[in-house]
Amino acid sequence: MHDLINEIKLRPISQVILRYLMDHQEPVDAETIWLDAKANGAPFSIGSIYGHLKQMESAGIIVKVPKANRKALYQYITSKG
Repeated sequence: MHDLINEIKLRPISQVILRYLMDHQEPVDAETIWLDAKANGAPFSIGSIYGHLKQMESAGIIVKVPKANRKALYQYITSKG
């Protein structure tokens, strides 16, 4: 299921983010990802989550979905047609 994670070299924080987005198909905000990572013992800061989301968006791995309340949501880009 997570073949992409094994195919490319990602930092641990990016692996956590990508796994979360791949497992949750709906768009999600950075804080939700951070809270889940924190609950599972990951030592990442919310700022680190935002930074890696931006890098992953620039790389075309994820997409940023703007919301009306100005809170950005992120979603994994599936390869499905």
